[in-house]
Amino acid sequence: MTIMPMDKTRYPTNWREISLRIRERDGWRCKWCNAENGKPNPRTGSIVVLTVAHLGTPHANGMLGDKHDKMDVRDENLASLCQACHLRFDIKEHMQNAVRTRRRKRVDVGQNELPL
Repeated sequence: MTIMPMDKTRYPTNWREISLRIRERDGWRCKWCNAENGKPNPRTGSIVVLTVAHLGTPHANGMLGDKHDKMDVRDENLASLCQACHLRFDIKEHMQNAVRTRRRKRVDVGQNELPL
């Protein structure tokens, strides 16, 4: 599995502490599948490295949440997820990025881009 580097400029400066607190809160287990950090994932067999996901949880005042707002570090908006669950949660974005990357690479090597 390829791990994408995070753009640290989009996160609070204390993200490391926030992320640690959330993983501790969640007992070092994936909130969705209960896979334990550092152990083989029961479904995939790969060693689990927990990540902290922004869920896009609505705010108490009814305002919609946005999972892309990395500054929204409300406890209810963050969850410890294993790599498999986090990938499934963000699969649409990963697919869109892959399409853009393939298109850019074709253009970079001189292939004409077809209109969509």
